[in-house]
Amino acid sequence: MRMIPQVVMIWWIVIGVAWTQGQQGRESPNGGPFSPGPRPEHIAAQRDGQQQRPPGGRPAGKPGRPPEGVPGPGGPRPGPEGVDPPPQSEVELTVVEKGITYKLYRAGLYRVNASSGRWEFLEQVYDPDFYAKNYAERGGAIYRKSEKGELVPVRRRLSEDFENVKTVRDLIGLDRGWTGFTLQSPEAPRVKDYVLLRKRLLAGADYLDNRVEPATEVVHSGKGALKTRSVAPSREMICAKASLDTELLHFVKGDDVWFSGWYHVPEACGMPLTMMDLETTWFKEHPGIRIMIYDGQYAGFELKWGGKPEYRQPRGQEVAFPRGKWVRLRSHLKLSEKEDGVVELWQDGVKIVDARGRTLPQAHTIYNSFEIGISAYSAGPEPATLYVDDVAISDRPID
Repeated sequence: MRMIPQVVMIWWIVIGVAWTQGQQGRESPNGGPFSPGPRPEHIAAQRDGQQQRPPGGRPAGKPGRPPEGVPGPGGPRPGPEGVDPPPQSEVELTVVEKGITYKLYRAGLYRVNASSGRWEFLEQVYDPDFYAKNYAERGGAIYRKSEKGELVPVRRRLSEDFENVKTVRDLIGLDRGWTGFTLQSPEAPRVKDYVLLRKRLLAGADYLDNRVEPATEVVHSGKGALKTRSVAPSREMICAKASLDTELLHFVKGDDVWFSGWYHVPEACGMPLTMMDLETTWFKEHPGIRIMIYDGQYAGFELKWGGKPEYRQPRGQEVAFPRGKWVRLRSHLKLSEKEDGVVELWQDGVKIVDARGRTLPQAHTIYNSFEIGISAYSAGPEPATLYVDDVAISDRPID
């Protein structure tokens, strides 16, 4: 039986993100804010192997000084005896799991001692100053900061038809808007493994097992599509991945997010667990909302954060996700950390999910990461293959 470090197990509980042994304090699957391999000169990434800088969206007001005895980010940490709890009105999140209460407060994760009621600090979740450190505003426009001090405009819209590309390298860069891809598999199970693999692929090496590549044999329109293929995870892994992503988006509380994508799962192959993720890389473990295939058959949404609320099709009225044909998934999200968020999902024009609930981890979250393809595969033993075509995400409705 695998021994999971305590803090990682706690984050698995709080966020519910797939975790692989050896990934404690998981960095971005891209090794930093952007692609770690060849990239435009003015887009900077953190050094491969370092932990992603934690922050999560634009702050709702400047964080104040922590109460006496309660550590702020980077400040002194309490001893084993813990600290007195702050006012409940200042707590960002409360999660109870197996009788243990966890609190998120001023970017720190705490465990509540059931006997004394005092809080025991576990780790920092995000940097409250993430926005000032990573973004700039000029003339009403928002930009990402590079490590060289250059500014890269964020995106509110992205569309891709996968035409006129020969390799995945042709998709990476500011022109098309994609910044990286992830191939997590038994051959590359750890962050450092698939970061190194991606660098080699961008330099011209061949794939190991999982693949993300342009395809012409199965297309929805035109002459090209994206083919993603993932083998089953090993026993030591929670999931495998074969996905394409960008970290240049910018969606915040109150925004409408529209998505459309065409998907094709061939007959007699594994069904991916997730097909689209909208996440923040500024929080530890990259929480966000994603399109799931529940029970290997039914499309729906899940928020990877604080109890993992699920937005499934009505029981008894489920519409199965078919194999062997192109299927269009279109969605609309209204972003909110409260129960007034909106989740709508259509499959081939038929609305299959119409729900209200949380769609953001926290009020100050910025969804900057968009991932398509096999963003998680946990079944097996056969490999999963997923073709993707004519993808779009926007702050405006998509026909």
